[in-house]
Amino acid sequence: MDDLFLKNSLMKAPSLKRSYLESLTTLELIRLADGFGIDIPPDLERIFIIAEILEITSDYAPNEADAEAAEAPPLVETDIPEPVPLPKQYNITFIEVLLRDPLWVFTFWEIKSADKEYEKTGDFKGYVLKVSPVTPTGVPKKEESFTIPVGTSDTAWYLDFPPGEGRFKVELCALRGGEELVLATSPTFTVPTLFSPPGPKLTRAGRADDQYTPLARLSGIEDFHILRNEDRRSRMKAIG
Repeated sequence: MDDLFLKNSLMKAPSLKRSYLESLTTLELIRLADGFGIDIPPDLERIFIIAEILEITSDYAPNEADAEAAEAPPLVETDIPEPVPLPKQYNITFIEVLLRDPLWVFTFWEIKSADKEYEKTGDFKGYVLKVSPVTPTGVPKKEESFTIPVGTSDTAWYLDFPPGEGRFKVELCALRGGEELVLATSPTFTVPTLFSPPGPKLTRAGRADDQYTPLARLSGIEDFHILRNEDRRSRMKAIG
């Protein structure tokens, strides 16, 4: 066996396989073992020579952790900015509405610093939410509007709407003297219908007889306890 065979085998030490070693002659195995510095006793069987070579070449092979590190892609250093906390306010004046269910509307707003200057005037009377029904063309029905006073530090309210279909808008107003200064107006929204026409027919249990719409049932309205006038009178008699 020439020196080229021995040189190539020694270079391939980490990747030597049993199948390759078994393909060599006994003389080649002994020569290869001598190249690794293995002392082979006379008349040692091939199987033990191969085992000795595999044991010594395992020292050349990388361990699993090194192999995974070698195969892993290089880490790419990126500049990740520090998270910036969201501000409590954006110094803009707006009002928005979200339908919680067919009966309640969640309203939230913000008043910028420039508009809050009204609070420093002598004729400032506070803020109100003005709820106005509107026609299909968007014209407010002023005669059916109503206002809800809110505090200067308030930023959100739940508004209770009467059951029935209708389109509404909510205006955030500042009261100065006898005037309502509109600071912001919400988008027009529609309150879902609770009852199927022609209207609820109450049973003796005080519940609508299959008159609620599917959306109303999903809201859990059938589980609401409605206290009626006759219930109040009966309780007052019981207390007295």
